[in-house]
Amino acid sequence: MIQESSADKRQSLYLYTDEDSYEPLARIDRNGNQEQHIYYFHTDLNGMPEELTDEAGEIVWECSYQLWGKPIQEIAHREIQQNLRYQGQYLDRETGLHYNTFRYYDPDTGRFTQPDPIGLAGGYNLYQYAPNALMWIDPWGWSCGIADSINWKGFNPRKNPSTGKKGLQTHFEKHGHEFGNITQNEYLIKAKEFAGKPLTSTMQETQVGNYVIKYDKSTGEMFVGHIKQREIRTYYIDDKRSIDPFQDAINLAREK
Repeated sequence: MIQESSADKRQSLYLYTDEDSYEPLARIDRNGNQEQHIYYFHTDLNGMPEELTDEAGEIVWECSYQLWGKPIQEIAHREIQQNLRYQGQYLDRETGLHYNTFRYYDPDTGRFTQPDPIGLAGGYNLYQYAPNALMWIDPWGWSCGIADSINWKGFNPRKNPSTGKKGLQTHFEKHGHEFGNITQNEYLIKAKEFAGKPLTSTMQETQVGNYVIKYDKSTGEMFVGHIKQREIRTYYIDDKRSIDPFQDAINLAREK
């Protein structure tokens, strides 16, 4: 939840899809003591607002974009301004740049205007927004990870017909001991924490279809999740028997 205020006493309260997300859900406008108005966001796959509708479902604002966020056509059907862009970004209409917390993003070039504040830990291209603007996001302007941008629900909740066990129990029994003497709930917490870590120089991450694979060479931790369903598919520590465990995980995901 974020509130925006102006000198003429206009206020806009932004509500997001969940506490770990920067994807807007609704906006509540109030002008002084006047009646408040509620608007709802309709977003693209990457969370970028494409339409804003009122309580009656009427479109009050809409915008279409090129691949890297440059507007093709923006239409305000009422006297309303909508400045949210990619997740975590706010449009500066004077410069055309998007404020992205730690730096500014230029939608004309699809790049940041300042180098990455975390240096090479964010990748070799210090000005890159993301490899793919449709599936990747960078709300803070310093990391373009996939797994750390998703609010993971947990493991597959459905029971395996042959074992009668759900995903969390199955993977905890198989891999829990690799993390020491921990409980099933602690195993789930560790999986979510690892998924949420910003990428470092020892990490590798890629997307294969709807799957994201994240690996840390320094710890051997491997995470696989289903992006669309926001479900963790497995989390384990590499047993060092493979020459390239990250590539092995990629090959396995391609077979699914």
